[in-house]
This record gives sequence, structure tokens and C-alpha cells, in this order.
Amino acid sequence: MNKTIRFSVFGLVVLITAVCGSQIIADVPDKVVNDATAADYAKNYKVVAVRNAIAKCRQGKYEEAVPVLETYAKANDVGATYILAKLCLEGLGVPKSRERTLELLTKNVEDGHAPSMVQLGQLKEDDTPAEALQLYKMASAAGDMNAHVKLGLIMETGKLGARPNPKLAFKYFEKSFKANSPIGMYHVARCYDSGLGVSPNAIEATRLFRSAAMFGIPRANTLMAQRYFEGKGVEPDPVAAVGWLLRGAQAGSTEAMVLLGQRYENGDVIAQDFNRAGQLYSDAAKLNDPTGRYLLARMYLRGTGTKADPVRAYVLLEGAQSLPRAKALFEKLSNELSPSQLTLAQQKIADAKANEAKEAEANEAEANQPEK
Repeated sequence: MNKTIRFSVFGLVVLITAVCGSQIIADVPDKVVNDATAADYAKNYKVVAVRNAIAKCRQGKYEEAVPVLETYAKANDVGATYILAKLCLEGLGVPKSRERTLELLTKNVEDGHAPSMVQLGQLKEDDTPAEALQLYKMASAAGDMNAHVKLGLIMETGKLGARPNPKLAFKYFEKSFKANSPIGMYHVARCYDSGLGVSPNAIEATRLFRSAAMFGIPRANTLMAQRYFEGKGVEPDPVAAVGWLLRGAQAGSTEAMVLLGQRYENGDVIAQDFNRAGQLYSDAAKLNDPTGRYLLARMYLRGTGTKADPVRAYVLLEGAQSLPRAKALFEKLSNELSPSQLTLAQQKIADAKANEAKEAEANEAEANQPEK
């Protein structure tokens, strides 16, 4: 697993653990420092120990964190148990085991831990959708903002056997928003924008999209750009729209990278700059965005801003097969490349996949390397 994914998992874990708290345990040293009561010291000792284990996880030192987490999980600490379940699910520092993950999460659910209800529900969606739905409802009743969003999406789409109910979907999104969830705010904005379960209100939608973008929801940046381009809920302002795309691209949104790249490629609103367009497409392609790969491949095929390179275009298109237009161009190019070009391209693809595998192995080895 690469470092980016590890960080995202445990960034969430830190937040949830801080919110859900943990239980006081008894197995602490007899010495009490700073005249604290024994109970308070036990609590502080536990908090420090679990937080240190979380820090080890974020550093990739899972094998050092696991013994601490195992200890506190056995003492029925829901925060440690939840993190340990995450490690078991990903196979980080412990053998990868869906069975043990389910066991740990189920134990936490019995103790009323709402985040574990949500996680367990996600794991059960395919096999037992009705049970997953019930878990989300339990977590929502306990006030979990992520469960509110889950139920909102379910009521919007009718998944997990639920009957679509736009008004109820809006109510769930609104619950998440009122619990200070940025993603809940984003979904409420969507509802006002489209009239999902509430009367359409373009001005309110724009206000909430803007706030969601400021709180770090990548998609909201792109939607703000579109609103400024179209004058929806705001006065049309193409320059401001480009600014929102730039903000989204800098925040790592591949959608914003692609849209901004197209503006640079076409000289739309901003000065035409093929180099900048190519860089944005390349940034999106490195994040495995199929549209970014396709548009960059097209530039290489046409020689737009660079020397024509059909072999490189072929390699890029191979990783964008989920996009119909990329797949069609890939098949067309397969028939146009010479035998030597095709052999070279296929070798580059094989080398790239081998390098990715080596990098993944190196990252895993680094993650399990004992601290010096």
C-alpha cells in the first residue's frame, strides 16, 4: 500500500479516536505522578499510549503500534479496537484478515461504537445489504455524521433495497451538515442546486458550495468554477472560475486539473499554454485519472506542444481503458503502430508495472522496518 493511502486511513482514525474517546483501564504503574488521582492517571496513561500507537501508524511503524493496540483492544478500548480492525483490513503490521476485522468491529458495535457500525456496514453492503442498512441507521441514531451521509446517499439512490426518498435524503444530509460535517454541507448544497428533497435555491447552493470548498471538499471547487462560468447563483465571472479550478488543482482534484488543462490547451479565458496544459494532464495521469491520461496521450499523438510520440501515447492509453474514447483510440493506435513500436510500447508498459510492484514492496518493507 502506498504512503498516501496509509495517511488517508489514519488521518481519519485520529479524528474518530479523538471524538469517540476511550475507556479507563486498570493495568497502569502503581506510581502516581503530579498528585493526580489514580483514575485520572490511568486515563492519561491510556490516552498517551494509544496516541503514541496512532503516531507510529502514521509513520508506517505498524509492528511497533500493534502490541499496544492489542493490549488496549483486549481491555475493551473501542478506539484501539477500531484502529486494530483497520490494520487487519489492510494487512498493515498484522496478517490481513477480513474475518478478524469483522470480529473486532462487531465487538465494538456491541459496545455502541458508531464509527465501527459505519465501517462494518461498508463491509457488509455486498453480502447482507439489509444488515448494512440497519448498521447505518444505528450509527445515525447515535449521531454519527458519516452515517447521516451514508443514509442520505442510500435514500437518494435507492441502494441496499431502500426505496428512494428525496425528502428523507435531504434530512439526512442536513443532519450531517448541522453536525459540522463539510461533506454534509456539500451534499446539502447539491440538494439546493438540483431541488433534491427541497425547493431549488441557486444562491444558497452557491453559498454552501463555496463553504464546502473552503473546508477542503475537492469537488466543490470544480462546481464553484462551473457556477462562475455559467452565472448560476452568482454573477458570471470567468476569471474567478479559473481561480476556483486552480484552487481545486492545487488541492489534488484530478477533475480540476483536467478542466484547467483544457482551458490552457484551448486558450479559453486564459492565454494558451501547451506546456502548462500538458503538465496538468500529466499530474492527473500520475494520479491514475483516465481523462488526464487520454488528453495527454492525444497531445503526444498530435505533437501538440511537444514532439509527436505515438509510443508514449499508447502507454498512456493502456491505463485509461475505462474511458470509452480512450479505449477506441488505443485500439486504433494498436493497428497503426509498427511491429517495433508496438514491441517497445508493450515493454514500457511491462517495465512500468514492474516498477510499481517494486515500489509497493519497498513501501511495505519500509513500513515494517523497526525503529533504529
